[in-house]
Order: sequence, then C-alpha cells, then structure tokens
Amino acid sequence: MERCRDCNATMKADETVCWACGAVCQQNVRASNFGRGFAGFINVAFLISAAMTVASLFFDATPPFSKCMTATIILLLVKSSADQMLEKKKGN
Repeated sequence: MERCRDCNATMKADETVCWACGAVCQQNVRASNFGRGFAGFINVAFLISAAMTVASLFFDATPPFSKCMTATIILLLVKSSADQMLEKKKGN
C-alpha cells in the first residue's frame, strides 16, 4: 500500500489519483527495477555458492564445506525473501 504525498491517504498500488484530495501520484518504477536487479544478483550469488559447496567436497583449493554450506543457506533465505517481495500481492 502506498500513501498520497499531499494528504497521506492510503492508496492501492495501481491507483494514480488520490481518492481523498485528487492529487496525481506517479508510480515509482525505479525501485521496481532495482528490486529486479537485486533479486537477479542474489540468484547468481546463490548459484555460485551452491557450486562452491559441491566443489568444496572434492577440491582442497576451495573454502571449507561448513562455510560454503552456511553461505548457501543464508543466500537461499535472502533469495526467497527477494522473490516474495517481487511478487504482486493478490487482492490489492
């Protein structure tokens, strides 16, 4: 939910005109693009971390398995949160 910048009334995400004062409010598209870019970066970091976790079982030149697995789990949680934030909420 967003708020009108003039009167602070609650507005739906798809509304462009405030129902209380009639002010025209612009959509914030830049934050949406930033969110998609951040989610993409986290996805790539998760895949690299998962590959490093598997590689740590077979090669000595990689970080220890416990550190790789910890990083992979943390990135999985962050990836899940980023994906949920990008989804459009149904019913709004």
